[in-house]
Amino acid sequence: MKNVRLYVGVLRKYKSLFIYITMFYLSMGISKYTQILYFQQNGKLINFSLAYSAMAIAGSFSFLITNRLEGMSLRKVAKILGLIYATGMILRVFFQSSWIAIISGSISGFGAAILILVVRKWIYAESDKNPEDKQILISSRYTIMQITSLLATLVTGLILFIFSSSNVVYIVILSATAMAIILLPANSVPADGEIKIEKKSKVFALPVNRVRGLSYLVAVIFMGITTSIVDPIAPALLRATGYNVGAVSVIITSLGVVTMLSAFLFQLPIFNKQPARYFWLVELFSGSIIIFCGLMTRNQYIWIMIAFIVMSVEGTGFFILKELVEYDMFPKEETVVYLGLAQSGFLIGDAIGAPVGTFLFQFVSGRILLILYGVMAMICGFSYMELSKVFERDKLRV
Repeated sequence: MKNVRLYVGVLRKYKSLFIYITMFYLSMGISKYTQILYFQQNGKLINFSLAYSAMAIAGSFSFLITNRLEGMSLRKVAKILGLIYATGMILRVFFQSSWIAIISGSISGFGAAILILVVRKWIYAESDKNPEDKQILISSRYTIMQITSLLATLVTGLILFIFSSSNVVYIVILSATAMAIILLPANSVPADGEIKIEKKSKVFALPVNRVRGLSYLVAVIFMGITTSIVDPIAPALLRATGYNVGAVSVIITSLGVVTMLSAFLFQLPIFNKQPARYFWLVELFSGSIIIFCGLMTRNQYIWIMIAFIVMSVEGTGFFILKELVEYDMFPKEETVVYLGLAQSGFLIGDAIGAPVGTFLFQFVSGRILLILYGVMAMICGFSYMELSKVFERDKLRV
């Protein structure tokens, strides 16, 4: 009960921040879910895949332009990039052209990546001012992402069910979400002079310590690969094990609820102490269970369910503890630079991991994929724990 009161108190204290984040992720989720159904209905899924790839590529290079934002307040960046992101979203109504799909994806990826950077910088700045709220502030972004993702699916499905799935309805939803991005309460973002993007002397915003920065980027790319080798094809894995389409839908929804509820577990105060160590322990324990499930040859439909439940909890801890580690790990004067690397590395890894996972699933087996994921999860936990030690040693030398 005490933790619940504390959580509610933090929500009230940073109401403007949480309203902005909720509107942002809800609009993003509805637009994304609507777009894929819209393109599928019109037989243009290939254009959706082009838009998705372009979005990932554009987002992965966002760290290269952070220096162009030098000296700008978060509020100004939020207003400008909100318009840019909304432009990319409104172009989603044109499913016919591959070129428009690529342009739309590129603009959206660029705009969304920088807006997420703004949100994370805002959260970190508030955490610096109020360290007692740090854990809830940092973990809340992931919690809100999960909640809005479920809401986006439910809201979109309900609207399409009530008003029929005609192109006009899809266009209205896509236009409304683009307008919602424009109407984000950017004035609640810290004003000029309060929080600015760090100024760098080079054209490209890269860390001063190139070796450390490169090591971090490699680690994050590997993490992106890890998180995407199973998740995109989870429904296919379940079907291959013997579950029918209806059961798969129920299971995926239920796993989403488990993921959302798990966020509250990792908001317990204990995880705020030595987050790098707990990150390693969570990945070690979860990875071991997932590997064990992958090794089981009998009753695979049971073992894959256990593996997926563990992965739902582990995935939540992965992202929340990762961000807690990063808050303590990043040099304060280079926060935005490293946040840019974090986003770009994850998108690069995501672009690699999804096809690798699909290939392994088709040509090896789902069991091997689970074993691989378990091993990679443990490597992620260990590498981040070691990286945090390196960053800490560098800080002490300074």
